[in-house]
Amino acid sequence: MNIKNIKTKPEFDAELGAGGKRLALFYSSWCPFCAAFLPVFTKTAAGSPSLFIKVCTDDLSALEDSLSVEVVPTVLFFKDGKLKKRLDGAPGAGLTEEKLAAFINSCGA
Repeated sequence: MNIKNIKTKPEFDAELGAGGKRLALFYSSWCPFCAAFLPVFTKTAAGSPSLFIKVCTDDLSALEDSLSVEVVPTVLFFKDGKLKKRLDGAPGAGLTEEKLAAFINSCGA
């Protein structure tokens, strides 16, 4: 099963409205750090793909703005539709597998 790639705000709202936990990766197609991190996120999601979603900021810049995503890649953790934690990518460095694993662990996801 592939990670759901969110294309619209209603899709995003429906995903969060379903309840439970979600880890949402915000990324851009032009970002080299995102390109390097996407396989890491996909590999990590393989164990429980329904927990993970992807949001391309190229498609949903208004959503990116409303959630204060300043740097891509960024991973947001939602529980029962509410933003609980965030893992912002480091400018000029992105995110690593180790940072993602520690973040997921800290979320109890």
